[in-house]
Formats: sequence, C-alpha cells, structure tokens
Amino acid sequence: MSTPIRCLAFTALALAACLVHAEPFDPAARAKAIAPFLDEETIVVIHVDLTQTEIDPLYDKLLELVPLVEQAIGTRRAELRRARAAFLEAGAKELYLVVSLADLPGRAPFVVLPRAGEVDLAMLRASAPPPGKDDVIEPVDDAVFVGLRPVLQRIKTIEPDPRGHLATAFEASGDTAVQVLLLPPSYARRVIRETLPTLPPEIGGGPSTILTEGLLWAAAGVDVEPKIALQLTIQSRDGQAAAALRAKWRDALRLLSSQDAARKLVPDLEQAAAQTIPDIERDRLVLAVSEAEGTIQALSAAITPPIERARARAWRMQSVNNLKQLGLAMHSYHECHTVVKDQKSFPAVGNTDASGRLLLSWRVHILPFIEQAQLYEQFHLDEPWDSEHNRTLIERMPEAYRCPASKHARKQGLSTYRVVSGEGTVFPGPQGVAIKEIKDGTSNTIMLVEVDDDHAVTWTKPEGLPFDPDHPARGLGGQFEDGFNVTMCDGSVSFLRLPGDEENLRRLFWRADGQPITR
Repeated sequence: MSTPIRCLAFTALALAACLVHAEPFDPAARAKAIAPFLDEETIVVIHVDLTQTEIDPLYDKLLELVPLVEQAIGTRRAELRRARAAFLEAGAKELYLVVSLADLPGRAPFVVLPRAGEVDLAMLRASAPPPGKDDVIEPVDDAVFVGLRPVLQRIKTIEPDPRGHLATAFEASGDTAVQVLLLPPSYARRVIRETLPTLPPEIGGGPSTILTEGLLWAAAGVDVEPKIALQLTIQSRDGQAAAALRAKWRDALRLLSSQDAARKLVPDLEQAAAQTIPDIERDRLVLAVSEAEGTIQALSAAITPPIERARARAWRMQSVNNLKQLGLAMHSYHECHTVVKDQKSFPAVGNTDASGRLLLSWRVHILPFIEQAQLYEQFHLDEPWDSEHNRTLIERMPEAYRCPASKHARKQGLSTYRVVSGEGTVFPGPQGVAIKEIKDGTSNTIMLVEVDDDHAVTWTKPEGLPFDPDHPARGLGGQFEDGFNVTMCDGSVSFLRLPGDEENLRRLFWRADGQPITR
C-alpha cells in the first residue's frame, strides 16, 4: 500500500537523522503536544525533528556499519528525499509517530504534526504520495493527523490517558535526533501478572514481576552526527527492581549464548551480548552504545556476517523457486502454442508484428502460466514494450522475475532472469524452438539464466542476453558470491560455479552441437 502513512512511518523509523536542532529541547512541550492523541492502548511514541535533515549521510553511515540493510532501505533514498522536501515545504518541522494496540494488527501507525497553524495543508496534500480511499490528512485541534480515516475517527472519540511519566521519558531520551518511547499500558502489567506469573524457562524462569516492575517505561535517543550513538533508559519501580531486571537480562543472554544453534549462527555471540548489558543508575537501567567507543562496530562485526549468510541461503532458495516456476511456465506455454503444422514451441525472445519488429518479451507471454492472467490481459499485445500504454505496466513486474538478492527494487521493473539468445541456442531468433529441436537433451541445455544487476533488463523488453562463445559467462553471477542459478530445458534448476569450465558452459548453451557435457 503506497500511502502517506507508510512514507511517514518509514521516514520516522529510518531517518533517525543527523540533525541540527532549531529550537531548545523542551521535554514538557513535546509531551504536551502529543498527549491528546494517546489513550490507554498507546504503546510506542516516536519523535523526529525534520529540520536540516540530510538523507545521504545517514544512508552512507548505516550502510557502512550494517551492510545488510542495503536490501531493505537502499532503494528508498530518492523517496525519502522527496518526502522530507514535501514536509519542509509545507512547513512541518517535526513529527510524532504513534503505535496503538487498538490499531494492531492490520492498521499502520498514525502520524501527528504539531503546530497545525505552521503547516500548509493544501501543499502537504498535494505533495504527499497518492492516497488510498481511507487515507486522510486532517487538522485535529492544534495538530495535523496523517493516517487512516477509521483511526482518525477513533482518535476523535478517545479519552486521553494521562501519562505522568511522558515528559520524564522524553527527557531521559535526551536532546537527540530521534526519540523512541516504549510506554506499556498500566493494565498490561496486571494482565502479565495474572496470565504469566512465571517467566518462560527459555529465559531462565522466575516471577513475572521481574518484568512488570522492572520495566515501567523505556526511552531511547539516537544521534548520527558526528558519530552514531544510542542511549536506552529503562525505568524500574525502584533500585531493587532494576537490579532484578538486569540480572534476568544477563541470565537470558548467558542462556542464549550456551545454545548450540545460536553459537553456530553467531560464533562471537557471547562477546556481542556483553556489549548489550545495561548499567544500573539508581532506579533505572542505562545502556549506551556508540560508534565513537567502538561498541556499535563490535556488535555489527559479530552479528552482520552470520545474518548475511543466512539471508543469502534463503535468497538462493527463493531464486531457485522462481526459476522453477518460470521453467514450468515455459513448458506450459509449449503445450499450448503451435507455430506451423501442429508443431509446439517455447516462446521466442519476443513476439513480432507484421514487419518483424519485436514487441513484447517472453516474460509477458508466460504471465497466464504464473497466475498473472489479469496482468497479461492489460497489455496491448500488438504494441511494443515501450508504447505509451505498455510502459505504464513496467512497475507491476511480478516478483518471480526478480532474484531476491538483487539491489533493484521490484517497481523498477528490472528482471534478473534472462534467456541467452544467439545462433545454436534455445532462442536463436524470432521463431520459438520446439523440444524436439533440443537434440543434446533438455537436461543438458540451458533455458534461463540468473544475471548480475548490471545485466538486468526491463522485464517487458524483448531482449535476450547475447551469447558470446568467447566469454560465455559474461553477465552471469553477481547475485551470489560463488556462482549462478540456471533453468535447464527440462525445467530443473542447477547452480553453476564461477569461475568454471568455459568450454562446458558453451556446450550447455548450444542445443544441438552433439558434444558431451560434464555435470
């Protein structure tokens, strides 16, 4: 769902920005501004100052310390630049993001822009992302609400819950770029005590009062410039409750570090866990990590590599599933299409018009066989891929055409699965090839390949990857460090190593050269 609320939520959670504060830090004023929007089911409040925010330095710093986030946020730079520019142009200098149990699951958090008189509503509405039918940007008292209409209706009828510790929590998070407050409702402690009198053995057991009295609220403050720094403060009922929570925290980490599965995933887990044990300051737990002191780098160095390896394994499996689906679709197409004299065939690189001009890719023509018939019916099949109408469908590329390891976002419409075209291959020209023409055997001939991001192509464009007998691996690989996936003409998927035997790879692309294959 592309809505103002999603863009704003992502902005609030991802920016955590390198800010220069334009106004004095006033915790009481921040608490007063957001208090009317909080009820007893509010659990999280995030405050972000949007003034003088620079998107690129933040991204560069995040990617430097935690490379794995590139897949999650790396393609959002331009979107966030536009969002920031739109808010600032409309006069918004800060925002609050509010998460309520009443809206979970299914409804996104809502956003509050304080000082409605400073915000140009018409300009904000005009510059916000395309709204859905339930998205609203409306003034409420001295603020602007941005979110879903049902949530707005609820907010207008709530009885605000007096959170006497709200200003104290803002103060504890400090004069930082972003402030995140965890505010457990008072009734939640009662529910936990009644339904969970004893903590689970997986974290060492013990009475649940360790949690209910040890965590009354929590506040985190984050800064990026000149170095990333985070301070987490947990308010306990008293010093004894704080000590009990810290002891349980330490026990849980020690128990986790003793698990074989955890140690296998993160070999340096014990060392990393030691960086996350808070100190006791009277009736609070305080944990500070920073780039300047090296604690953030230590955590990143311990956790990032195993997570990346696990993610790469999952992506490789998903890519295999994608290629199997496409291979099956190719065979379904083969069974349903004939060219001459009842001879069935796979699709060509693309269909052509009467003059021989290529129009639309094979990917478009197998859409009905990957459960995308409705999308297929929206194409003008007698027009080229870049016609005025067909261009509008590029951003609707199915996920099956994109390797999950690719840095290209799906809406860019760039496919990392291609056919290799050229004389002697399964895609030699404008005419599709029949199975019986694959004389070397369908299990010994490549149909589809996984290419690197530089060789990704617009999915509707009828363009094969040119076969280069001198350099048969050109453009292949890049998604995974040691090779690439291929779909064979029998529909099976294989992983070919790089660097590999180029002569053998050449023979795998030729469909009828009669030469032996090494597998």
